[in-house]
Amino acid sequence: MKSLLESDGFQAFMARLIVGYLKFCYRTTRWTHEGREAAEAVWAQGGPALLLLWHQRVHYAPACWPLDRAQKIAILVSLSKSGDFSVRTNTLFGYHIIRGSAAKKTDPTKQKGGAQAFRDMLRWIRAGNAVALTPDGPRGPARDMTEGSLKLSQMSGAPIILIGQSSSRYLSLNSWDRQRIPLPFAVGAMLWEVRPPIAPDADEAQLEARRVELGERLSALTDRADALTGAASGAA
Repeated sequence: MKSLLESDGFQAFMARLIVGYLKFCYRTTRWTHEGREAAEAVWAQGGPALLLLWHQRVHYAPACWPLDRAQKIAILVSLSKSGDFSVRTNTLFGYHIIRGSAAKKTDPTKQKGGAQAFRDMLRWIRAGNAVALTPDGPRGPARDMTEGSLKLSQMSGAPIILIGQSSSRYLSLNSWDRQRIPLPFAVGAMLWEVRPPIAPDADEAQLEARRVELGERLSALTDRADALTGAASGAA
């Protein structure tokens, strides 16, 4: 049974099933939009862009980025076995995949391709593309923005697009961030906010101030989306 579950055929089938299910959820959700005009301007202008959303809402992300008119977008996927499956699903969504993840805080000597992944993302975004990141993932703590995503904006000159998403019907997983899986036939909300790139000459104090500010704004957008849909707010 284990060999069947790990086979390429079964994994490919499951990836198609999951992607088909999520697309069905997006299509049957009645979306309310706020701030989309600012995102539309970034898409129309082209050039580098950095999309940030909290890890809890990662399964809503494909609904917010129209590949037919927005920049090509890349996501970061870990080198783990679960990351292998994530590559399958996100490739079906049309995303460019960059592999790697940051070292664990408990064992900073154990690298997992993070440095190379950052260089790959920087090269991709400088070529005029977009990168989507969950700045509190993959381990948390929830809604605690890391500095690395801001360094990507600082070194590339990419504007930052914050996205808050919610739906009235979802499953909440028993994970560190209470990750949500959308359900179909829901009321949904999608909120964008475009912020300028991190200044190239920003010092550590200024970078920390922007990190706190952007984290608070991203949480506010996410909570506003919950309020519009009547969903539980925060990491619940």
